[in-house]
Amino acid sequence: MAIQFRCPACDRRLSIASRKAGARIACPSCKGTVTVPGAPTEDAETEDAAPSNGRALLVTAAVAVLLFGGLALALTFALQKKPAPQEIEQASAPLPQPIQQPQPQQPKQQLPAKPQAAIPQQPQPQQPQQPQQPQQPEPPPTPPGMSSGAQPQSPELAPPPRPVAVAPPVPQAPPPLDKFGNPVGPSIGLGKDGEFKGKKLLFWCAFESAGRVFFHQTNPLWKALEAKGFVVSPVFGRFNPAWLKEADQLWIVSSGRFEIPGGLTPDLLVEAVALLPAELVPSGFTVPEYQFVVKATLDVALSTRHQLDEKAFKAIEDFVKAGKGLCLLAEDDPFTAEADELARRLFGARVGGNYIADKTAGVRGRELTPAAAKLFRPHFETDAHPLLTGVNFLYEGITVSNVSKSDKLDVAMKASDGKTLIAVSKVAGQRVVIDCGFTRYCHGPTERTSYIAKTAGTVRLAQNIAAYLAGKDKP
Repeated sequence: MAIQFRCPACDRRLSIASRKAGARIACPSCKGTVTVPGAPTEDAETEDAAPSNGRALLVTAAVAVLLFGGLALALTFALQKKPAPQEIEQASAPLPQPIQQPQPQQPKQQLPAKPQAAIPQQPQPQQPQQPQQPQQPEPPPTPPGMSSGAQPQSPELAPPPRPVAVAPPVPQAPPPLDKFGNPVGPSIGLGKDGEFKGKKLLFWCAFESAGRVFFHQTNPLWKALEAKGFVVSPVFGRFNPAWLKEADQLWIVSSGRFEIPGGLTPDLLVEAVALLPAELVPSGFTVPEYQFVVKATLDVALSTRHQLDEKAFKAIEDFVKAGKGLCLLAEDDPFTAEADELARRLFGARVGGNYIADKTAGVRGRELTPAAAKLFRPHFETDAHPLLTGVNFLYEGITVSNVSKSDKLDVAMKASDGKTLIAVSKVAGQRVVIDCGFTRYCHGPTERTSYIAKTAGTVRLAQNIAAYLAGKDKP
């Protein structure tokens, strides 16, 4: 008979043969040391009556995670502890307040130096004045080429100038590279630091919980955009079209309706992740880390969602036609709703799909040193584009969608499956970017669970998109 009990550290339910009673084992979830109870519990006897049913349910849950990988991989970042629910404030008509950064301390004012008393000078004895001599008239100026009292002569030819040796230009050292192989510096990218000072960027998502986890105020995305001068206002929940009157560009994180298959619960889905083969866990995650990710992802996807109505869609269309910028961030199905509808209205295109990507692209034409080329090896290549300025390598996303073909759209980047991952508007006077892999922008409490911090080129791409929407086409 098996002994079933729970780990006192992580509350994971464990099961082990009765002959192990009293033994000390390592919990497979938290790796903590656990002492096996001395005898089977009554709950264990009850659950052992139908062991195959419990196992089958877990297997079904694991299959659901695979089939609905779009959810488990779509917003792949989370807190290691589920955050306490917070009351979401409903913003009024004025543009939501931007993120407040801590103000630097003012330097202490130095007191003026104490004035020193002037030292009196001793009077100098006056010398007797000499009688003034009458001034002699000045001789007329000597013409050029003649000496005083000499006859005019032909001017001598000046010697030819000596050639000046020009030093060869000193080659500039290439900028340093980050751990992903991308150059680092305040002037690298489509825009320089502070170039867009005062431009207002409104960032919105329909999920109320998106701001509590993935796009929390600690997300490096906000600091990166503010470095270029943008005033960023993140808001989540109900959308107010009146905000657009004060905004220069609008970023929308697409939402979608998600329902857990019948018979499953969020806790069971999280537990089923442990049954996944190692090769199916997203790169960079351990199984326990991915369990935290799935749990937080469900917290967002199952939270209250405020859909755009016809008035809001029309206001956004007018916003774009007025020359303002629009960035549509989508993921895999079903998290494509707003991007798909606005792409249809503006360009006659559609956004959808569920491709498991998880690869890094190398931008063609980048000059890398032999050492860097050997160290940083991409999975596939993509053509250069203004949005990829200052980017050598870019992570495409975990599970992504794609943009269908349209005569009104240009391809900025294709995913590793050859389909359009990032598209830009080519309609005159309209600045629109559609990015189908928003997972890369999400943040977690540590670098291990923060894709914006652990993926190549993500921060630079975000800065370039904002600069492009502000009217910048080249550095």
